[in-house]
Formats: sequence, C-alpha cells, structure tokens
Amino acid sequence: MAKIVVFGASGRAGTQIAAAAESRGHEVTGVGRDPGVREAATVAAGHDVAVSSVVDLSRDPAEFYTEAANALVASGAGRIVVVGLYTLLETEPGVRVVDSPDFPAEHKPFCLGHAAGVEVLARSGADWLVMSPAGMFGGTSKGAYRLGGPDPTDELTYEDFALAVVDEIERPAHHRTQIGIASV
Repeated sequence: MAKIVVFGASGRAGTQIAAAAESRGHEVTGVGRDPGVREAATVAAGHDVAVSSVVDLSRDPAEFYTEAANALVASGAGRIVVVGLYTLLETEPGVRVVDSPDFPAEHKPFCLGHAAGVEVLARSGADWLVMSPAGMFGGTSKGAYRLGGPDPTDELTYEDFALAVVDEIERPAHHRTQIGIASV
C-alpha cells in the first residue's frame, strides 16, 4: 500500500480522496489549512504520493499555485497528483477552455494561476498528473467515472472523482499530463 499525503484534506475533494485511499488500506496523512505552502515539501517528504487539492483565495493565484507546485516538486514524493480545473483542458490541440474569447474575464486570473502551477510541474522532472473535473461537481454518485473532455454540462461527484484519483494512484496510467474526469 502507498503512503499518501493529501493537502487540502479538509476540503470537499480532499476529504473524499483521503477517505477513499484509507478505505483501500493506504496510509494517509491529511493536511488541512496548516501547514502553509512553504512547509509542504517537508510534510510530503517520505510519502510515495502527494495529492494537492488546495486553494487560497486570499493570495494571488499565480503566486500561490507556483509556490505550491514548487513545494510539491521539492518534496521528492514519487508521484504528484493535483486537482485541476476543467477550464485548462483543451477543446482542440493547443486551445484550452480559458483561451476562448467568450471566457469570463473575471475568472481568468484564477484559471491562469492554476496554469502557472501546472507549468512548474511540466518543467520539473517529477512524475505528475493533473486530474480535472470535466464539468461541474454535483449529482449523485454512480460509483464509477470516465475520462472526459471539457464539457461544462458533465457532472462529477466528489466520491466518483476520489475513486478516479485513488485508481490512478494504485494503477498509474497517465503521466506528466492533465486529464478530465466525469461521472458515467
């Protein structure tokens, strides 16, 4: 079984991911709002997998997600799994949802901040994966999921998303990329 640290374990996605991993016998260290991002590398040291489902709306998104990604890389965790945004999924090669001319300007800074963190991961030598809800969180758990594109009408429950994350931890099939997840 894997030794997993879940940053953001007190949030909706993090709580479900930690619970799903524990239910399958993994050793899970859940981290809520403390320690801060700067201490994440120390906390994650010695873990096989570091999962990040963190947000800090009081900070500049690009600064926060860049710092978080750098800390995850510095931790030396064997695998990094980040809860991402569907707005960073591609609608066609090289074109993300956030790049659409109709994308709301007020949401761009947060999305592009997330993208800055992904760029840090991409420049690193780490084994990372960004897993993003293909649409919106909601609905009733189906106990299953599928890979999905960026469809804002897709639904994904936190429980089904957690299944996808733990399945990927147990049987890594995607490396150094971003994938979309939707409920079946």
